[in-house]
Amino acid sequence: MKILSFLPAAVLLATSLLLPAQQQQQMDQQVKSGPAPEAKTAPKIAKEDRLLAMQTLEIAESTSRGFEPPMRTWGLLQLGQTFSADKPAKATELLRDAFTASLSVADDPETKESLQDEIFRALLPLSQADVEERLAQAEPKVRKRASETIVRRYVEKKQFGPAMDLVTQVAGWDEFPYGAGTALLLVMPAEMQAEKMSILTQAVGSYKAHEHTEPPMGDNFTQMIVRFGPHMPSKVALEAIDELLSQAKKSDQKANGVLSSAAGTFSFNSVYEYQLFAVMPLLRVLDEGRAEALLKENQTIKASLDKFPAGLQSLDPTMTDAPPKEGERGGIMQTWGMGDGPSGDNGMYQMHEMQRKADEIINDSHKNPVQAIAGAQALPVKMGRMFPPRAHALEGIARENFKDNPGPAKQAIDEMRKAIADLDLSQQARFLSIAADLYFKMGDKESAGKVIGEGFKVADKILDKDMNPDDPNKALKAYWPASDAYRRFIDVQARLSHRGAADILKEIKDPEVRTVESIMLARALLGLPMKRVRVEQKTKNDNMIMMMSAE
Repeated sequence: MKILSFLPAAVLLATSLLLPAQQQQQMDQQVKSGPAPEAKTAPKIAKEDRLLAMQTLEIAESTSRGFEPPMRTWGLLQLGQTFSADKPAKATELLRDAFTASLSVADDPETKESLQDEIFRALLPLSQADVEERLAQAEPKVRKRASETIVRRYVEKKQFGPAMDLVTQVAGWDEFPYGAGTALLLVMPAEMQAEKMSILTQAVGSYKAHEHTEPPMGDNFTQMIVRFGPHMPSKVALEAIDELLSQAKKSDQKANGVLSSAAGTFSFNSVYEYQLFAVMPLLRVLDEGRAEALLKENQTIKASLDKFPAGLQSLDPTMTDAPPKEGERGGIMQTWGMGDGPSGDNGMYQMHEMQRKADEIINDSHKNPVQAIAGAQALPVKMGRMFPPRAHALEGIARENFKDNPGPAKQAIDEMRKAIADLDLSQQARFLSIAADLYFKMGDKESAGKVIGEGFKVADKILDKDMNPDDPNKALKAYWPASDAYRRFIDVQARLSHRGAADILKEIKDPEVRTVESIMLARALLGLPMKRVRVEQKTKNDNMIMMMSAE
């Protein structure tokens, strides 16, 4: 069974497959928060650190330009991001070159799209004109996502005319941009009611004109109807509900999943059940008789709606026709399983509930950290492939307490290190890097150094696995699990001893991975660590993509 996850920004679990909706959300983060992290005012850097970083970047640029198109694109992209803080003109030039190199990426459309997404994400705060000039050459999905982000930029500036024009243009290329359309509708003033209805009618027509075989993820048409359906003409709203339910019922895609938030957890065994749960509160208002008839046929959903009477809005009260108020936070963690088996059988529901339990322990840990550690140790070592509840809880306890309760925090770190012995190598690398970082922040440089030494040995093992001649990882080397593992430890080692980090680079046996990590070292020296990373495994028996916070 293939698992698809969509997580709010606050959740740090890795996802097992990157969906377009997630890529769009990540690109949109830049619009909501201003320039990319790389474009913020550069921190004060010691002269010798800056000199070493610049020398490293100069060598990395020369080396990257000699690579084949995929790695050349990635290298120039990273260099452009790194220079965007204090050398925007050079950054723009590098990002233009990165995009040109991406056009030569062949036989790997997924990687090509990923790279172009990142290029536009980095280039947009520097030069929207450069992005717009290159849209026609970009992959269709990338073009659409970038255009949606530009719509959101117009929305931020209350430039409703250009935003509406671009929404219409994007809808003409493919399907209506429901996320960008929702963002626009949320801020349009009351006196533009006619324009709002025009946008909603256009969205309904576009949804009807396209077949939807994938589960609804991110800011989608379903959520748009949940938000704005009560204010739409009844006929149009019912037409939208009919189409959502009709397409879901006709779909032969077997899917099940779980939604969870602070309000609770809802599991479902098909896209149809999800859609019925989402639209039923509105349908009850518009056509109570039909609503009750459908509920009689679907007793499971009736029981769920008894618990969550407002459907999606019970799980996320911010899902309304108005922007969230200042300080108001919402979001639903969403996981889909593709294939046979109800959601309860494949453990997704239990995993969500276990994460909620672990998070409760973390959130209350400041009251009695020793008791919290005991509670964490009672949790399972791992659930499924990607979620280790015990280590997750112990990490959270350490993070919550390392400033005010350093003794218990150190105990939590020590117990976390014990809890990862049976996890896979990539998970071990992640938690060891967290331990090293926390030891460093607590002033225990000796322990941090020891853990880094352990971590590099684990990273070497991961690299051997990626380079296995009988079953090599065919993903872009910059996305290899080994590259992510080395990055984590180089980031901490650079704070302990940048010369030590530079020496470690020499020991990495693959030249392309070594170049990747040299750029990571330069970023660390300049105070520009990665904010998110992509990790891929493409082998005979494993096809996995993760996007995660680079904590």
